This record gives sequence, structure tokens and C-alpha cells, in this order.
Amino acid sequence: MGIPGNWIQIQAQVKMIDNPEFPHTCRIIRYRSNGPMQDEPLFGEAEEDAGTETVIYEGPCRGFNRDTVADNGDVNTSYRMLSLPVKQQQWTEETIPLEGDKIELRKFGHTEYGRVVDKRPGNLGTHIMWKYVRN
Repeated sequence: MGIPGNWIQIQAQVKMIDNPEFPHTCRIIRYRSNGPMQDEPLFGEAEEDAGTETVIYEGPCRGFNRDTVADNGDVNTSYRMLSLPVKQQQWTEETIPLEGDKIELRKFGHTEYGRVVDKRPGNLGTHIMWKYVRN
């Protein structure tokens, strides 16, 4: 049996789509000051002699927004989220992200900065809620 004459045979082309689970990179940094009255430097400012920074995570991640919308379409809340490929048993007391830790999220051509608000480590990875910091 062949294809009837009034049918046109179209051959589908299969294309591979590049959609990695963790397409972005990020750093989570914990800042420790040298003294009790020392201010933390702002993002992008020189940080010499201001204290010490410890990078607690640097690697692949997925950054995304999570919005809560009212019935009329207004955005009630807007959160920034990070998904990290780190399971809860891989964190230690010294390395688990804490509220106030700095976040640097590199999304392709630009970098976003913020602060950790909350964390949710789990068996499949870790979700971090963070607040975008505008200088």
C-alpha cells in the first residue's frame, strides 16, 4: 500500500533542543566582618580589609521567578528562586546557606545580586528563596 495521490508526505525533522536542567551558574557567599562595628561592603565595591568572604557554593544552578497573582491579575508577591543540584545530606552546618548570605547569579549575559531569604534542602536538590538587591 502506498500513500494516496492527494496526500503529501511530510517528513518531520527532529531537532535536539539544548535545555539543560541547570543552565546558569551561581555563587553563594558568606561574609564575616573583622569587627563588631564594621559595615559589610556593598555589591561590586572593594572588599579588602572589610572582612572575610567564604564561598559556600559555586556551580551550576537554575534561577527563576515565582509570582503570586491576585484574581484581578495584579502581582501580590514576586520571589526569586534558585535550584541547586545539592541534596540535603550533602550540606554541612558550615556550608548550608543562611539568611543574609550573598547570591551572585550569572544568567547568560548578565549577573544578578541578592540575599538569601529562605532555604529548602530536600532529597532531590535544594531550593533557595532570595531577594534581588538593587544598588
